Amino acid sequence: MQVRAGTALILPAPWLLSGLRDAAASQTGQLLAMIQAVLFAALLLAAAWIDHRKHIIPDILNLGIALSALLCFHQGNLWGLLAAVPFLAAAMSGRMGGGDVKLVAACGLVLGFGDTMAGCIIGLSLMLCFCMVSPGGLKRKEARPMAPFLSAGFLAAYFLL
Repeated sequence: MQVRAGTALILPAPWLLSGLRDAAASQTGQLLAMIQAVLFAALLLAAAWIDHRKHIIPDILNLGIALSALLCFHQGNLWGLLAAVPFLAAAMSGRMGGGDVKLVAACGLVLGFGDTMAGCIIGLSLMLCFCMVSPGGLKRKEARPMAPFLSAGFLAAYFLL
C-alpha cells in the first residue's frame, strides 16, 4: 500500500510543475506588456512634446519605440512597417519631415498594420479638426507638427483597440 500511496503523490508532480511554469510565464508576459505600455506611452508623449516645441522628433525616441516592440514581439507586427509607406512618399515629395515617417514605422512595429493604420486615421483626423478650428484654418502654409496628433492616435489605437 505504501508504494501506491507514494506513486499517487509523485504522479501529479509534472502536471503541477508545468502549471506553475505556465503561471510564471503568464505573469512575466503581463509584466512585459505593462512595461511596454508605459514605455510606449512615455516615448510618444516625449515625441509629441518635442515636436510641438522644436518641430523635430529625435531619432533616439523613434529607436526607443521600435525597441519597445521587442518586449512583446509578434512576427505579424512587422507588417506595421508598411503603414509608413504613404508617409515616406509624402516626405520624399517634400511635404512632411522624415521624423514622422520614422515615428509611424516605429509605432507600426509595436501595433501591427491594422492598429497603426487606425492610429494614423485617428491622428490625421484630429489634426484636420484642429486645423479647421485654428486661426488661419487650412490656408496657413507654415509647417505644423504632426507628432502630437499621431501620438494621440497611436495611444488610442494601443489602449482602446
